[in-house]
Amino acid sequence: MISITKEIPKVDIKDAALIKLRCLYECYKDDSSVMFWCQNEADAYISLTDGNMIIYNKNADIKELSEFVSVISPCCVFSDLETLKAIGKAPKEEIYVYSIRAKKSDNTQSDELSSKELYSLLDVDGLSLPEYPFFAVDYCRRLNKGYADYFAIRGLCAAISFNTGRFAIMNGIASHKKGYGSIALKNILSKNEGRDFLVCCREKVRMFYEKNGFQFLYKAGYWVK
Repeated sequence: MISITKEIPKVDIKDAALIKLRCLYECYKDDSSVMFWCQNEADAYISLTDGNMIIYNKNADIKELSEFVSVISPCCVFSDLETLKAIGKAPKEEIYVYSIRAKKSDNTQSDELSSKELYSLLDVDGLSLPEYPFFAVDYCRRLNKGYADYFAIRGLCAAISFNTGRFAIMNGIASHKKGYGSIALKNILSKNEGRDFLVCCREKVRMFYEKNGFQFLYKAGYWVK
């Protein structure tokens, strides 16, 4: 049975959906505009914010989960690829989940940018950003609570990560000049030293992460209405 929950478990596995859910929960657990559900106490966890749904499937009742998603009718669903296909929400594009143990490999000084400047750097083809007002509120909230990090060089590159416990996940990375993508990546990893760091990427940038030592975990996806 799927029901409202007031607790999302701490992350102990390399799962992008669970990390995203826990990061969201830690910042929005007292915000009534963000909803969290669980199925049969721990078989699946679900979140919904601004029409965007995240599903972590541990051992879900797929039939009930599929019916639940249909009733809620989200604009977007993120989960592992098998779950999305099972609930009839196969994405148009597959996403590849990679991980690495973050370590300090660069210590370039980050520029201090406003949320607007950071948004402008990240607003490139291939990144699906929310509207700026939502981005600014969410980003500042996470940063102020200590659940986000960023690295940026004005006009050249930027990277944002979210974190929970010993895990972190890339929220966005962009480079506007050759070579600066690696600089942004190395420095956001340095800020998360010691954490298991995950990225969700498209096919065309898989080689970039593999060259930087990331290991492939599994396929995921974003189903969009």
